[in-house]
Amino acid sequence: MKSLSVILLLTVSLLVLGVTSCTQVSPELRARIDKAEERLENSPKPEPLPYAEDSYEHFVCNHGYPKTMQIYRNAELLKQADRRSAVHICLQQQRGRLYVGGQVAADWPVSTGVEGRETPTGTYKVLEKKKEYASNLYGNIKDANGKTVKRNADITLDEVPEGGMFEGSPMPNWQRLTWDGLGMHTGKVRAGERLSHGCIRTPSVMATELFEITSCGSRVHINEEVERCFPLKDLLSFSEEYQAILKTHVDAQNKLEKLRQQARDEIAARKKARQEAQNAAS
Repeated sequence: MKSLSVILLLTVSLLVLGVTSCTQVSPELRARIDKAEERLENSPKPEPLPYAEDSYEHFVCNHGYPKTMQIYRNAELLKQADRRSAVHICLQQQRGRLYVGGQVAADWPVSTGVEGRETPTGTYKVLEKKKEYASNLYGNIKDANGKTVKRNADITLDEVPEGGMFEGSPMPNWQRLTWDGLGMHTGKVRAGERLSHGCIRTPSVMATELFEITSCGSRVHINEEVERCFPLKDLLSFSEEYQAILKTHVDAQNKLEKLRQQARDEIAARKKARQEAQNAAS
């Protein structure tokens, strides 16, 4: 038989839990939820975009463009793409675009040269194409036992130990633009970031498609700013404003949902504690 003191303690616990459960959540959390609901109600609500969801205009106004890993593809235009289709690389936006008949057939993220190894601007022609290729300048250095002793090495600066070897970084879908090492290829890309030693890194899916479209002689234009032929220049400022409004609204929604989840967790924890107390008292 439980002692009187234990039974009294459990009874008081049940009463306290019953009272607090009626309030659902703590006053502090309730106040934070009320404030978040008010913030969401007062935050500007983005109007629906007046563009078809599969249009290029909709793409540019969405996804946090240009700093997005999303790729735009116009399937019909891509069917018409050939060696005469122009490739433009915008260093400022870290985006690549393929034009067919003056229209954007594809738009994708790129990562170009870092500070001190900037990708040079200008108009180039594809000089050489190799499906499988490895850098003869950058890669890993291994010792005589095959152990990597230097990653991201520059063969012009780093020595290979006796009996060791230099292993060039793989650059699939290689398209050479200059004989001194500038080219486009599959590589690691982070939206809006310059990561390379000077080459134009492209996501695998787009690098593979470009490799099939271009030929030796195809033109590649590298510009610091948005190319003159870009058809949506006037939409870029609207896109920035729209995305800012959208981000504010989405952030407010996410904040409120996070607090509501805290409330659900708090109620669930109180219910569990009440059930455990009841089980202990029985």
